[in-house]
Amino acid sequence: MVDNPGPDGMMFLDLYDQGGTCMSTATVGSRYQVVIPRAARKLIPLRPHTKVNIEVRDHCLVVYPVNVARWRGIGKALANGKDATDYVRALRSEWDRRA
Repeated sequence: MVDNPGPDGMMFLDLYDQGGTCMSTATVGSRYQVVIPRAARKLIPLRPHTKVNIEVRDHCLVVYPVNVARWRGIGKALANGKDATDYVRALRSEWDRRA
């Protein structure tokens, strides 16, 4: 087993590089939904409604959780301490005046 860097520098375990075996099997439903088996859910921090990224690598799907905590507050400095709703209203008002 080898750790490979994924997008955003995340590390994930590649079970197939070293002749690993499939951990478990899931079925794709008629709406293309897949239930992640319990054994796999225990290995990564998934909870209901967790956002995940899906990548295709060598005809395989790689699923890993999105780290949303690092995006929290990303535009905070833009609002200059104003409430977000008031800030957006002011921006839209300015755009309407310019149009």
